[in-house]
Formats: sequence, C-alpha cells, structure tokens
Amino acid sequence: MFLAGLESIPPAFLEAARVDGAGAWQRFRRVTFPLLRPVALFAFVTGVVGAFQVLPLVLVLTGGGPLHATDVIAYHIYRTAWAGLRFGEAAAQALLLFALLFAAAWAQLKLLDRRVEYA
Repeated sequence: MFLAGLESIPPAFLEAARVDGAGAWQRFRRVTFPLLRPVALFAFVTGVVGAFQVLPLVLVLTGGGPLHATDVIAYHIYRTAWAGLRFGEAAAQALLLFALLFAAAWAQLKLLDRRVEYA
C-alpha cells in the first residue's frame, strides 16, 4: 500500500521542492509524508481491525495453546459462548470488543486525519 502511495505522488511536487532548495529530509517531511497520510490512515485502521481477526488461526492451529498462551479475546468470546454455553456473557464481551475497536479506529482517524492532503 505504501509503495502505491509513493508512486501516486506527482513528481512535479518533489521536483518543485528540489528546485526550491529542499534537502532530502525536508522533501520527505514537507511533501512526501503529508501526501502519504491517507495511505497511512487506511493501513493503520485496517491493521488494527485485522489484528483482532485471528480467531480461525488460533482455533485451528493451537486451540488456545498450552495454558492459554495464544488465547486472544475473540477466542475467549467463542469459548464463553459455545464451550461454556453462556451466550449472554459472550454477547456482552463481544459488545465490549466492538466498543474497543470502534474507539481505537476513531482515535486513529482523529489523530491522523487532522491535516490530510489529497493530491
């Protein structure tokens, strides 16, 4: 994704900065990085959400691992609902997980979307 973002930056912007006397670090800080913010925003939000989607891997490969060493929150919710047959508790845990992911995505959007520039 970052390579596609880098390739989408118009060369005229970098050339104009070079003509104005900007060094390599200044070109990155003032031109490249601001134009990569939308790509970084997308990559960070989808990365955080994707990190919580490892239930099939844990379930198939380790089953929670020795002494729940590879246990993740999604697997804990699954075990609570289907192994313990406590569906209400599992629904409450899933709602808390949703709230946590929503808060993390919202925080990333607010922090990274302040000065997004679209070329």
